[in-house]
Amino acid sequence: MGSAGEAAALTFVGSTLGYRVLARDWRSRLGQADIVAEDGDTLVLFEVKTRRGTGFGLPEEAVDARKQRKLRMLMETYRAATHRQQQPCRIDVLGLIVDERMQVVRTEHIKDAVAGE
Repeated sequence: MGSAGEAAALTFVGSTLGYRVLARDWRSRLGQADIVAEDGDTLVLFEVKTRRGTGFGLPEEAVDARKQRKLRMLMETYRAATHRQQQPCRIDVLGLIVDERMQVVRTEHIKDAVAGE
């Protein structure tokens, strides 16, 4: 399920939104950033959540307080590693629901979903 969601997410970020994708599955000792892109001058870290249905809630609801803290740390780690500390940034969540054929049936993009501390 993850690869279908990731492929759909990359298409959505690059083609639908028109953002410039900088990294996919960027890893550090803290974890992994699903997608890092630029929206104009703004650096955007995407957390992608894919589900087959809503039996356990909407996919974007899985980004709890603990995950939000981790995403903020990942963003700062990415900015330091790529010398982008002065660049404006935000963290977006992309929630995808796929059907039994792994086709995306719902896409929810939440801009600035994770506020800074």
